[in-house]
Amino acid sequence: MGSGDEKDSSNRQARQRAREPLTTEEILELGSSLTEVFRAIRTMHERKRVAKYIKYPPLPSVFSESIVIAATPTLFGATWTARFGGTLCDLVLRTGEDLDEKRVEVKATGRHAFQELKEKDLQADFLVWLRFGRRFETGSGPIEVAILEAPGRYIAKPRRLDVTRFEAIRGVVDNQKLFRFDSLEDLLNGRTSKATPSSRQ
Repeated sequence: MGSGDEKDSSNRQARQRAREPLTTEEILELGSSLTEVFRAIRTMHERKRVAKYIKYPPLPSVFSESIVIAATPTLFGATWTARFGGTLCDLVLRTGEDLDEKRVEVKATGRHAFQELKEKDLQADFLVWLRFGRRFETGSGPIEVAILEAPGRYIAKPRRLDVTRFEAIRGVVDNQKLFRFDSLEDLLNGRTSKATPSSRQ
């Protein structure tokens, strides 16, 4: 490897270490922008039959991961903090009471709530699934956050799942923790309307 390649590699590593989550204001602004995009596509679907081939975009990972970082005290406890995990995982979770670090994988879906769970997701200490429903299409609606500890204990191999199939897996409903928020602002500020150890009680 030449000196130029070594410099490029060093720069990439430095950028990764310097990666910062979005601020609360940036999260809200990006959420508003996503709503504009989803609404525009929805309107086009309603106006033009051929527009059905235009798909809704995936939610940016920096958006969902920044939300979880900001909401970590609400989702995991007041002493917990989170940061980006680089190549190891989406996020690294840590509490001030313990030097042990936990690996977190983050998923986020809109109305078409299918997710591809890969081996990396199943090996994580926690799987966090943000479910926005039709919120970006309509501009309102509840947000659910499901947290499953040790997902590989319940899901034996990588697979593609929607919420119904996910919750049909033995042990998932009884062991996941579900939060429900009325708005993105409530999620970021810890104002949950419901939190249960299982999702459909």
